[in-house]
Amino acid sequence: MVELARGITEDLREIGVACRFITVDADTKNNPSVVDFYLKQGFKLNEKYRRDNTSMRLDIFSDIENLEEAGTK
Repeated sequence: MVELARGITEDLREIGVACRFITVDADTKNNPSVVDFYLKQGFKLNEKYRRDNTSMRLDIFSDIENLEEAGTK
């Protein structure tokens, strides 16, 4: 799902639609290891945003730029 969201975001970027972040609310009550999964995908914790679930974000532009710089895109 994360890869699908990244692909959709890249397609939108190419036609001029701005999308900077993918955000998730990781349900740690249902699955305690879900935060580790998102961290491995490059997500960062939204530390100032507190709720029952763990709020996380992925910076799409930074991710795409890093892939382009590495020549892996």
